[in-house]
Amino acid sequence: MIQTDGALARFRDLPGPYSLPMLGNLHQIRFNRLHRILEDWAELYGPIYRIRIGRRRVVVISDRLAIQRVLVQRPGGFRRPTMLESVASEMGLKGVFAAEGEDWRRQRRMVVAALNRAKLKDFFPRLAMTVERLRRRWEQAADRGQPVDLCRDLMRFTVDVTLQFAFGVDANTLETPGPVIQRHLDKVFPVVHRRLNAPFAWWRFLRLPSDRALDRALEALEREVGGMVRETRRRMAAEPVRHHAPTNFLEAILAAVETEGSGFTDAEIFANAGTLLLAGEDTTANTIAWTVCSFMRHPEHFEQARREVDALVAPDPAIASLEHTAKLVFLDAFCNEVMRLNPVAPLLIFEPLADVELLGCMVPKGTTLMLLSRHTATREENFADGASFDPGRWIATPGSNEHAHDHRAFVPFGGGPRLCPGRSLALLQIRLVLAMLCRNFEPELVGGGKGVEEHLAFTMIPAGLSVLLRRR
Repeated sequence: MIQTDGALARFRDLPGPYSLPMLGNLHQIRFNRLHRILEDWAELYGPIYRIRIGRRRVVVISDRLAIQRVLVQRPGGFRRPTMLESVASEMGLKGVFAAEGEDWRRQRRMVVAALNRAKLKDFFPRLAMTVERLRRRWEQAADRGQPVDLCRDLMRFTVDVTLQFAFGVDANTLETPGPVIQRHLDKVFPVVHRRLNAPFAWWRFLRLPSDRALDRALEALEREVGGMVRETRRRMAAEPVRHHAPTNFLEAILAAVETEGSGFTDAEIFANAGTLLLAGEDTTANTIAWTVCSFMRHPEHFEQARREVDALVAPDPAIASLEHTAKLVFLDAFCNEVMRLNPVAPLLIFEPLADVELLGCMVPKGTTLMLLSRHTATREENFADGASFDPGRWIATPGSNEHAHDHRAFVPFGGGPRLCPGRSLALLQIRLVLAMLCRNFEPELVGGGKGVEEHLAFTMIPAGLSVLLRRR
């Protein structure tokens, strides 16, 4: 705990790197590596330190208890950054992810109901069909001997899944050109990341080519989603039973909109539809990509995962029943270890709604808090030998050894009341795709994977990941 003469420390009392007038620490930061830079500084300055981005004061925290406190005390004590809500509003994407207060509570109820875990059982056959399409795409690449852009293929897969689950639309971008919606989605997260960390809202005064490209993408995305909304409304009018028993996310939201007093607007329909598409595409696809990369970096663990999948699935080429997905003990452990060391969200950003004490420092209301979730999950007091890749740590019987294993320091889907509502669908996709890969392919990193780097663009992407697949 940091104290000054027996009193709580203030921002200026915290340790941290030297900052320049006006610029702060901007001269030391590359935003596509922001998480790495902050983690390195945490090694130097400890579990709480300060930086400045322009004139904006930032408190950086990597203490498990403090991070857990922030997550658990949302939405009453902490919120996502005001800038995120502002940026999302400008883009028309102020859905459940970016909303706060009563807006969040109202939208959360409807979104959680629409993503009800029980709906996954009915959706499973369509999800399995999409996995089969991905397998055929990869077989064609294997037969041609061509490397695959793994992230791109997985984003096609997750867009197809999300469009089916959320909108009842079978886009099949894996086997056909499909709608252009994916090209629009690709432009959103990098701009959100850049604007969220900007020292001031310069884009409101100066429009760069990337800003104009984003505007065009959002307009096109709104047209695409608008067309889906109109088609769904037509279908619901022709089949009134769908109002009482909606079959997908969009039908559930539209049914809620027509309920008197719901307060749900057409703008919020687009905001939540766009948010779901973005989250469904980016986070799930990149988690799978990081896991495949780890398969190739740890071949002994890949073989163990493959033996588990073979024993469960053979002679089928992929998982054929929802019940089987709960029996992949080692594969789940492997994925947990990947999400611990290569999480798509290594950095969480919030701000307090009132002055608050954190680790002996009085943090004023509205101060930006950057929580280093990956750094916390690798600290020795939370996970023994935390920098090592060891799936076995997730299988060991609790209490069977004295090594540190504090699952509360592992927050790949956030935590507290605002735990990710799409967690169950994401985990199901991850299991099915990885099991299919284990069963059917021999993956090889092109160039030995030397070019694969962590690139932060709101989520953490395995940039430069190129994979050669051979039929098993």
